[in-house]
Amino acid sequence: MAVAYAVLRTLAVVGLPAARFPDSAGYLTLDLSTPIARPLPVPLVYALATTDGARVAVQVVLGIAAWVWLARELSEGSRRPGTVRWMTAVVGLTPQVTRFDQAILAESLTITAGAALVAATVRTARLGRAPTASAGWVAAFVLFAMVRPHHMLVLFAVAAAVTARSLAARRSPGVLGAVMLLVAVLGLQQLRSNTPTSNLNLYTVLAERVVTDPVATQWFVSNGMPAVDLIDNPLAYDTPDLLAPELLAVLDLPEGQMPPRLMRLGGMPLAQWVRDDGWTTYAKWIMTHPSDNWSRLVDLVGPTLDVADDGFLPLGSRTVVPRVFFVPTAVSAIIALAGAAVSMLRGRRRDAVVPVAVFLGAVSLYAIAMTTSGIEHPRHAAVAAVLVRLAALVGAAQLLAGRIRTDAPGDASPSA
Repeated sequence: MAVAYAVLRTLAVVGLPAARFPDSAGYLTLDLSTPIARPLPVPLVYALATTDGARVAVQVVLGIAAWVWLARELSEGSRRPGTVRWMTAVVGLTPQVTRFDQAILAESLTITAGAALVAATVRTARLGRAPTASAGWVAAFVLFAMVRPHHMLVLFAVAAAVTARSLAARRSPGVLGAVMLLVAVLGLQQLRSNTPTSNLNLYTVLAERVVTDPVATQWFVSNGMPAVDLIDNPLAYDTPDLLAPELLAVLDLPEGQMPPRLMRLGGMPLAQWVRDDGWTTYAKWIMTHPSDNWSRLVDLVGPTLDVADDGFLPLGSRTVVPRVFFVPTAVSAIIALAGAAVSMLRGRRRDAVVPVAVFLGAVSLYAIAMTTSGIEHPRHAAVAAVLVRLAALVGAAQLLAGRIRTDAPGDASPSA
């Protein structure tokens, strides 16, 4: 299976040109003497692979390694290991996974990191170990958490849990716990370096969700946002030369990005508000308007987690496995929960937690991505969409793990 998967995944992109987009420029700059605009893993890989062709090759090789590892971990102990391995390979060859190998963006490496993290999680559960006691799991988690800014929120949550557990037990967090805490500190610094991109994303959110909605606009203005005179379409884009130099200095527009027209329409007052109070005010709005935000997330599920086509990111990549094998979100959730239920009946509580945790992690990342960006929703939800299917693969593997036994032994205590 491993050889076949490697050949087929390679065939999906071999001979096709690498594709660059406006966002690509930010990932191609790595200067350790200055704050890095994008999270470190992707710029580091791209700096080591010095041509676009080499970058695509690296993405393919790493993707193959992660999905083969995942297939092996899922098939361990299964009464139908071959079925589990091929099932994993089929999902890992759908366009929703492979097409990003061709793009000089973060999606391919992020999906690969997600597959590796799920493989490591399955392994620790099978061995009865606490995830944070496994060097492999910590390495996979740190990579996944650091590859995208909004993933770092999960990193901070785990680091906080490690700290709370250490304080409660009145002992040090150990080497791996210390590594997690150190990386969390580095993550905070990385988020500060990513501020220009974050503020650009906030402009897209304001254009899509706020300034075109009278009710939302009234709330934001009453909470300090400068009023914007919409003399033109705020959803369109300008070129940097249309903005005054002093405005560009405040905006600190990321390299290669076109400014949303709202930047020009809002001028200096809106730019200063976005820089100083924008995200905190938006967070307050999310917390005080839960029904509005929930409705928006539900409306976006179909167009983002069950994308009908790939027009949102034209690449011209080959289809090895039809996209229909990327199981729908609702079906994936049912499979994941069914696998968890069967594992509980077998007395394998640790196994049961895995598909549920992966699915809830996917939902959390999806919600964060959709609320922090006002454009390219299918692309920003691509990683969460894959994680939903990974949860289903874990659940399906557990359904095929063996017969339900009423006398099945319980989980062993986790080793330190």
